[in-house]
Amino acid sequence: MGDTAADWSQVGLREVIESISAELALRPLLDRILSQACRLLEAQHGSIALHDEEAGEMESVASYGLPEGEIGLRVGPGVGLGGQILVQRKPLVFDRYGSVDHPVWPELSHHAVLAVPIFWREGLIGLVGVGAAPPRRFSESDVETLSLYARHAGIAIENAQLYALEQRRAERLALIARIGQIITAGLELDDLLQTAADAIHELLGYANVDLPLMDAAGESLLVRARGGDYKRHIQGDDQIPLGKGVMGAAAREKRVQLVNDVTRDKRYIRPTGAVPARAELALPIMLGDQVLGVLNVEGETTFTQEDVTSLQIVADHLAVAIRNARLYERAQQAAVLEERERLSRELHDSVTQALFSLTLIAQSVGPAYAVSAAEGERLAQRMMVMSREALAEMRALLTDLRTDEKGARPSTPSLSRVRSEGLPSALRRYASEVSGATLEVELDVKGYRPQPFQREEALFRIAQEALNNVVKHAGAASVHIGLGLAADGVHMVVADDGRGFQPGELLLRAAAGGAGMEGGLGFVSMRERAEALHGELRIVASPGGGTRVEVTLPASQGEQV
Repeated sequence: MGDTAADWSQVGLREVIESISAELALRPLLDRILSQACRLLEAQHGSIALHDEEAGEMESVASYGLPEGEIGLRVGPGVGLGGQILVQRKPLVFDRYGSVDHPVWPELSHHAVLAVPIFWREGLIGLVGVGAAPPRRFSESDVETLSLYARHAGIAIENAQLYALEQRRAERLALIARIGQIITAGLELDDLLQTAADAIHELLGYANVDLPLMDAAGESLLVRARGGDYKRHIQGDDQIPLGKGVMGAAAREKRVQLVNDVTRDKRYIRPTGAVPARAELALPIMLGDQVLGVLNVEGETTFTQEDVTSLQIVADHLAVAIRNARLYERAQQAAVLEERERLSRELHDSVTQALFSLTLIAQSVGPAYAVSAAEGERLAQRMMVMSREALAEMRALLTDLRTDEKGARPSTPSLSRVRSEGLPSALRRYASEVSGATLEVELDVKGYRPQPFQREEALFRIAQEALNNVVKHAGAASVHIGLGLAADGVHMVVADDGRGFQPGELLLRAAAGGAGMEGGLGFVSMRERAEALHGELRIVASPGGGTRVEVTLPASQGEQV
């Protein structure tokens, strides 16, 4: 090759050095180094392989002039040139490739080949090899030249790997930040998991991502959220028993499962239609000792401890997010239930009672007309007034289902009177409406002073229910309503002289879920209204001795009595 070869050597090495300083992406840089080496050594083909120390194999990462199957090819000790370098760790020259033990490409058996190891800090990190058809043979000078390229390739590989490591760290930090944003986004659980799976795939480039949750029975994992290739090719939910798969093992054993060669692990489950992976990493998502689910990723390259560490942080964040999403969901359900119970109380205490009063009056209209047309007309007019009020109550409750921007609820007509006229006046008017001519109502409000609307609303609804039950069930001639203030708070009493009932009968009927105070719904409504304001409700009754409803609401902070 003479001076020309020397000139080419200087030019080639200069290009290599410039490439190392300008290119930080490993694969393009190795392709450039290999093509320059083949050109310099008049070789027709070549490859660069990297040493996978954990697997004890060489993996081809750059190819020049070789069949397509070269890239990604992995060989163990003693197989082909890569296997010989693994064993001997020194430059190797063969006039015939067929002389190598277990040649990878038998069709090139008559070619001469040269391979030199790539070292970095005394550690084997790979090899560079070239080959050419006869009559080309490789000399000691060729060995020296290729060894020089190998040293520069070692520098390039180290720089590129350091750069890739820093990029990977930046990507992991970006993922952790993204997961933090997802957690605070207030998403529903399924949306949260899908968003997280997409972020893990997009930011870290894992080919496949699964985020299954433990089922309610704690016997299997339910996969709904996927990222990458699995998201594109797998439709619908999957259920994986804890006794199967790498994911199942992570949940069952409550520890990380790292499999860098799935072909050697019988637990690996390959989904139908999906691209097969080389490695799988499954981390249990845990909150304390409870397994909530699994963070599972798969890829074409092996996983490192840094993958485990960064994904463990993500799994810990997801555990908090899953718990928060479930708590939020339960809080929403509780809020819906609470609102339903509130509307049930309002319907019972306003519209139902108004309709019952209308029924009583309607039963009296016919007999009243038989006695006096004037009395019949008076009752008919009263029915018209009460029906309009009942309709207004119903409209107010329907409007209540659609609150304004500030969340304010409209008042029903009876509550509007409480707000505008005060509790004593509203009670007096309601008592006159429901008592008719047969029930005498006494209202004693001496010593009472106006209270905040929320408290007067509760007292009005309790008195309203108690009065309605006197009319419906007591058969009483008179009822006494007392309102007053004492050192321990506000007191209200509704007492009648009716038929009463057996002690314990109220609770039994409440459990049976019948109508009215004696049946349960009214009693429950009164008790809930009192307890909502930290008050107490007592009902005292005896057969033939009437019924007494007592309510105490504790004094408001700073209230003078």
